[in-house]
Amino acid sequence: MRNLISANFAKLKKDKFFWFAFFLMFSWSTIQLLAPLIEAVQNPDFELPTLDALFVQYYPLIGGLCAILTGLFIGREYSDGTIRNKVIAGHSRSVIYLSNFVVSTAAGWFLNIAWIIPMLLIGIPCFGMFSSPFTIAAYTLVSLLMIAALTAVFSVFAMLITNKTNSSISIICAFLFVLMLGSACYNQLCEPEIIRGGDIVVEEDGNVSMEKLEPQNNPAYVSGNTRKILTFVRDFLPTGQAIQMANEEKIDPPIMLLYSSVIIVLSTYIGIIVFRKKDLK
Repeated sequence: MRNLISANFAKLKKDKFFWFAFFLMFSWSTIQLLAPLIEAVQNPDFELPTLDALFVQYYPLIGGLCAILTGLFIGREYSDGTIRNKVIAGHSRSVIYLSNFVVSTAAGWFLNIAWIIPMLLIGIPCFGMFSSPFTIAAYTLVSLLMIAALTAVFSVFAMLITNKTNSSISIICAFLFVLMLGSACYNQLCEPEIIRGGDIVVEEDGNVSMEKLEPQNNPAYVSGNTRKILTFVRDFLPTGQAIQMANEEKIDPPIMLLYSSVIIVLSTYIGIIVFRKKDLK
């Protein structure tokens, strides 16, 4: 397995999209930092955001880059006939599957690092230290397994669909689905239980009067078992975790790490079982 992983890393070093995605993340992180600094120079009344708020912006979207990268990287293994040659050379299908998953996950982690580097080298000197360093550390740890969990799911599609175009489209669609599902659950859970009252102006025949609105129950608020289910889905989905961290919500790192680990194990197990029986033409 070590030889296969080394060979895959050698291919990753030559992968043009990987380096494009790496510099995209690096550039995006840098722009996120420079934009408010430029605004502060032009407008003295502008209040700089905290480094924490800038750091967390990439979580929901890094999964999209990982989806494209995994689809192209593993899809090229099929289009070049590399996977079939590995089987002919005597490598077990389980080892082939795991080596592709490991390197694809590592690629996602490198993209994570590309975002973090400017945040540390530029962000800390210009914005000061993180206001909640332990929270950022927890977010970073959760994001590593979050990326691995997403890559585990993407690897199932990429390893079982031999056509590179079809696998890439399927992976992107799967990512968009879980992103929208996680967003829908998060937005539903953010609905307040009580809609606060307020004053409104009523004009009748040119006369202005004030009416007081009393607080009332929010019909969109969910409670009971429905709320428990939505909370579980939001926390279980890697995209739901990403959305919470992007909004600087309080999270439960052990639970999220557990959920991501479950996704990794189940997805990889199912992928290996099916890949073992796949007819490689």
